[in-house]
Amino acid sequence: MFACLGAIAAAHAEDGYIRGTLDWQGATRGYLLSVPPDSGTAPLPLVIALHGAGGDGGSFAAETRLGAAANARKMLVVFPDGTEAAPRRRLWNARFCCGAAITAGIDDIGFVGALIDHLAAERPVDRGRIYATGMSNGGMLVYELAATHPDWFAAIAPVASAIGGTLRSGEGYLINAPGEPVPVMMLHGRKDSFVLFDGGASPVLHFPNHWKTSVADALSFWAAADGCAPEPQASEPVPGTLRRVEYPGCQAGSEVVLWEIEQGDHEWPAVNFPSPAGPISAAAEILRFFAAHSRE
Repeated sequence: MFACLGAIAAAHAEDGYIRGTLDWQGATRGYLLSVPPDSGTAPLPLVIALHGAGGDGGSFAAETRLGAAANARKMLVVFPDGTEAAPRRRLWNARFCCGAAITAGIDDIGFVGALIDHLAAERPVDRGRIYATGMSNGGMLVYELAATHPDWFAAIAPVASAIGGTLRSGEGYLINAPGEPVPVMMLHGRKDSFVLFDGGASPVLHFPNHWKTSVADALSFWAAADGCAPEPQASEPVPGTLRRVEYPGCQAGSEVVLWEIEQGDHEWPAVNFPSPAGPISAAAEILRFFAAHSRE
């Protein structure tokens, strides 16, 4: 996929993660890797988990608890760091967001590709079951990754994210349509004050050119890309809390699903999701969706 540029090292950490670094475009980028106990030698699914603007891999691992949820499904989860704009404040280049990562022209798509290759060289990874989730700026990069390289991912699940917005120049930007279907599950709070559910410019951000597309734009984009039926089906599994929108009849076994979180703001979802075994966390719901999809 990609040649790794620079030295890579990994060591076991006291918190149970494997800490590693990857040199990319002249900078050393860190990551945390969660490995299920007693994982054996069989190839394992891999989840890429991308933090939001101003975060880092460690804080995202603690916030989401994806590692613990993935242990039960025998999945690897990697939490990489974006580009450091200020101490402990890291960003991703998703073209229309965010900040210093854009200014520096960081190739974060290439970085993720190199990271996948590195991890697959270090331990058995099931290339047909690689997934990506991310929050806000990280979710925007997830959309960009899947649109640019749909063959890399069996499914994606962006949280509180958008598929386009305004560039620094003031021009509009929208991700390109992928060349093949990608199953997508979106999670978004209706009260999100940073990446507005209905799109537009956030009232709490005061820098220029920060308009973003809406959740409806993302739904229609991916429904078309995945060849789904034109009319979605909506239900309210948890009245007053969770609304689910799903497009049926998608091609190649793909899905396009939205979880609307009625009282959700710009945050990793704190609500529980329904399942046959009882309420589960957002992390468990995302991994449930991922486990239902693979690439041949």
